[in-house]
Amino acid sequence: MYRKKKTKWSGVPRLGRGSITLFVSLLLLLLLGLIFAGLKSMRQAAARTAVVSGLEQGLYSVFAQYDRALFEEYGLLFIDGGYGSGDLRLDEVLRETENYAEYILDPTKNNLMGGSNLLSLELNREKCSVTGYVLAVDQENTPFIRQVCEQMKLQAGEVLLRKIAGSTSSQGENADRLRKKAGTWHAGNAREYYNRDVAQGLCPPVPVIARSEKKEENAGRGEKPESEGVTAEQIAAEFGGGVVPVWNNPLVSYNQLRGRGILKLVFQDESVISGKNVNQKLLMTERECSSGMGMQPTEWNGTLEKTLLQEFLLADFPCYTDSAQQKVLSYQVEYVIGGKKNDRDNLKAALSEMQLLRAASNLTFLMTDPERRSQADLLAAGISAALLNPELAPFLSFAIKVAWAYGESILDLQVLVEGGKIPLVKTADTWQLSIENIGRFSGAGREERKSSPGGLDYEDYLRVLLLARSEAVLAERIMNLTELNIREQKGKENFRLDHCIDAVTIEIGATVGNNRYQAERSYGYDLK
Repeated sequence: MYRKKKTKWSGVPRLGRGSITLFVSLLLLLLLGLIFAGLKSMRQAAARTAVVSGLEQGLYSVFAQYDRALFEEYGLLFIDGGYGSGDLRLDEVLRETENYAEYILDPTKNNLMGGSNLLSLELNREKCSVTGYVLAVDQENTPFIRQVCEQMKLQAGEVLLRKIAGSTSSQGENADRLRKKAGTWHAGNAREYYNRDVAQGLCPPVPVIARSEKKEENAGRGEKPESEGVTAEQIAAEFGGGVVPVWNNPLVSYNQLRGRGILKLVFQDESVISGKNVNQKLLMTERECSSGMGMQPTEWNGTLEKTLLQEFLLADFPCYTDSAQQKVLSYQVEYVIGGKKNDRDNLKAALSEMQLLRAASNLTFLMTDPERRSQADLLAAGISAALLNPELAPFLSFAIKVAWAYGESILDLQVLVEGGKIPLVKTADTWQLSIENIGRFSGAGREERKSSPGGLDYEDYLRVLLLARSEAVLAERIMNLTELNIREQKGKENFRLDHCIDAVTIEIGATVGNNRYQAERSYGYDLK
């Protein structure tokens, strides 16, 4: 009988064969999940990067729109946040930033060739805002001062600036010493100075005879008072000669001349003086300025701040001796010294300070130079003898020296405003005014003027005077001038430094599908 054999199966049982398909399916599902998760993560990362890149692109483009007039005139980089208006337009800054950011967020913007945005990233303007900004005037004008210092350091170089600072500082110290030294000479010590000169043989002693006694002696003899019979030549001979005799007291002429004012004495023709003036209400320092928020301005972290401000002023703003003075004020360096509303008063203030410095230096020279001390003593003795009051000689001698120093200082200023040079400390060779012309220093004395090649010029003396101003005053008045000068240009009539932006922080938002992204970045100018 035939028996059918059972078939034997090798390998996986029938029920296990479907598990391979299930395993592969699950594996593929897992891999697809990972792939799609990776793609989503990449898309999110790309969106975040696009938002940040768009914001940086927007800020970079906005800050590339620095005020051209301010940069070309003074080398300073600020955004004119007023955009030609009289108001601070932060909304315009934000709008400009958003506009440029969209070129990154949406590559199809203004694309004539078409295309699509793979991220479908859209700017969410509800999430965009200016969260902080710094203006040029913040924290006592810190941004403006920093940019001026950085610009001048780049332009002139630190080595040259240190040399200028050292020279100016030395001149300032010498000027201070001269002022202090001049302050030690007092009329109360006139007799002491005169007796010293007599002891050194510079002047013979004046005969001690009172005017009243002389009158009585002459009257008893039936003679006329000596003053009516004594000639100028006799007085000059009695007191050593060598001095032009003076019947008319030069101190009288000196006082009359001095009362005319500094400008009339320095300038023969006052019509050369500018008559320009400004409305002080328009100045930055005379109004309530806008201020930034949410950001701390970067300070100047170097040295020589005052020197840098001074050199910026002298390099970019005109003074009296500059040929190009077509500005709202012609004497702008003098404005920083005087702070007045018109050129005439500012020039007067600067020349008055300069004259005081020169007079102090000149008086110190006269009190120490034997030759001119002798001349002053002899002239004083002659005048006192003519007045029959020899006791006046010491005081007249001191007064003559003061008048002589003043007259010399006027000649110094005349030389300086005409482009000449005058040394800070005089010598016998650089002295100008003769004793004969003490009372005529604005007339005949002009013929004695001479420039000293090794001296300081008008601008150098302005530099010395500026040392007496603080950094704050320098910065404020320079900013006033900067505003006024920029406003003279067409289309810049509403320019204001307190609307000039140095740095800004902006936050923008964007949306991809249901996901929202935000980024915040700060941007500012750095001239280093």
